[in-house]
Amino acid sequence: MTDTPDLTRFEPPEYLLAKLNTQIRELMHFALRPYGLKLVEWRVLQCLLHEDQVHTVADLAELAVIERTATSRLIDKMAARGLVAKEALENDRRFMRITITEAGRTAYEAADKAAQSARQRLFAGLSDDDITQMLRMLHQMQANSERPQHLAQVLPIRATAS
Repeated sequence: MTDTPDLTRFEPPEYLLAKLNTQIRELMHFALRPYGLKLVEWRVLQCLLHEDQVHTVADLAELAVIERTATSRLIDKMAARGLVAKEALENDRRFMRITITEAGRTAYEAADKAAQSARQRLFAGLSDDDITQMLRMLHQMQANSERPQHLAQVLPIRATAS
């Protein structure tokens, strides 16, 4: 088992991750703006390219990492623009199946080259091994943060009233 690192010796990694997330969003917005797409719209369209899967608003919220209520509003706006279509599921009419339209596919394909160019810029100077190691570490950190039993280890112990 790996020893717990002394994080006081390092610049706060969570700060760097938050800052990097902001910078990535800005980079991608800059790349996608000329195509009339926002990063979240591009990501939703990317998720919908796999037509063999049924996608609901809840599915897209999880896949695109967007709050569920925000995803619902986003899908409504994208449907109004003709990028996606909504139809009630046959087995449960309360839920909508979201699909990409031809206009959505065209918009995605037009913007994808710019998005991939932005991604290339982001990862410039990193080898395949660097990216593999980074992904392994990010997945481990994600797994660590998803384990509720670990919260007991980081939350301060509260004195109980007698």
